[in-house]
Amino acid sequence: MLAVILILIVMGIIEGGRIFGTWLIITNEARESARYGAVGVGDPSRQPTLVADVENKVRQRTAGLLDQARLIPTATLTPTSLRVHISYSLELFATPLLVWFPNPVPLSADSTMRTEDGAVGGG
Repeated sequence: MLAVILILIVMGIIEGGRIFGTWLIITNEARESARYGAVGVGDPSRQPTLVADVENKVRQRTAGLLDQARLIPTATLTPTSLRVHISYSLELFATPLLVWFPNPVPLSADSTMRTEDGAVGGG
């Protein structure tokens, strides 16, 4: 009986660590990608593909860390800022033991940065 309780506690700690670690990754990538894109606003050579470049940057930086099929990065450019939203669904390994967690666990992160020149396409 004690072994079952200890296994549940250990599996809960492991899965909790995976959830927190994944959340840290997507939070950091949202912030880094928003900064990457905000600096590029106003550059005529980058402006036409800026949103796609930011979304690709998220995918490049998370390759090997996260399952790309479960990753959904979106970037939104407004006249004064760039917003990056990342959604990710984390599949739990110990699902039969941790039935109170949703599986997959939905995680998301947002970051908004003001554009460098204060206006899209401005100078």
